[in-house]
Amino acid sequence: MGISGQIDHPRVTEAYEQVGAACRACGKALGMGGVYDKETASRYIKAGARMVLSGSDQTYLLAGAKARAEVLRGAL
Repeated sequence: MGISGQIDHPRVTEAYEQVGAACRACGKALGMGGVYDKETASRYIKAGARMVLSGSDQTYLLAGAKARAEVLRGAL
């Protein structure tokens, strides 16, 4: 599509709607990745997504490390 990373682009939304309809017709769950904000996640969940990946091991580890570093910085 040439719109990498634009999960909220209208063409991506349309594609997920089509795939979601096919999933429902076959009794399958719609899953997706790369959803990082609440508004977009909510829209896709309401459209039928049942597995939404909103991060990875790396992003979770980095977030945890950042939070711990902030605690230690505050102790100085």
